Amino acid sequence: MHAFFSEQLDVSTLRSHPWTSMENDSNNIYIDFKTQPDLIRSHLEDFQPFNGVAFTETFYQLLEWINGATSSLESNDCTFNACEKNTDKNYPYQKRCSARLMILFRDIAENCQQKSCDWLIQSLLEHISREQTDFPAGAICVSPSPTCYLALGNGIDSGGIGQQIQLTFFAYGHNEAQCYDNLALVFKTIQVCLKKIEKQIQQGAIDALYAHE
Repeated sequence: MHAFFSEQLDVSTLRSHPWTSMENDSNNIYIDFKTQPDLIRSHLEDFQPFNGVAFTETFYQLLEWINGATSSLESNDCTFNACEKNTDKNYPYQKRCSARLMILFRDIAENCQQKSCDWLIQSLLEHISREQTDFPAGAICVSPSPTCYLALGNGIDSGGIGQQIQLTFFAYGHNEAQCYDNLALVFKTIQVCLKKIEKQIQQGAIDALYAHE
């Protein structure tokens, strides 16, 4: 699958973790899905209108796994943009939809280690590019997102400034149904990749980064 990296250019608004509510919607609040996994299927407002469509179930399963007991990662916020006219000439399809998911290490201090964040980004790009190599109707963008981790302090000199990873998903199709079917495949692909990365973490890949320090 097509994977690409994009540096976050707008760092004027530093994200925080955990965040409280969105500035433009006070009803949209942070939920820790590690402790409240039962809310995944009922509190994602962008996805709720599409319950029953395959891609929503695939996304819910992704969130249930990444926030579950066997994962070293967790999710932060997510968004979904419904099917619309495709204006990207690199993909010869009539329709496009997209989604975003923020992920981070559960070990909060790890998110403030540049080596660890760089490793996660590079691992994501490598694994995504090796999956579904004959699939032309989807792509995943991987971006670092500067973040203030409140558990470690809320100032630039307090040790709480790090990163989380933004995954932006794109799916294309000649009609709405095909577009959403392809998005389901994109979500399945990222879960496969994240499970492979989880295996690497369990086998000591992060620890190995600092073995000679």
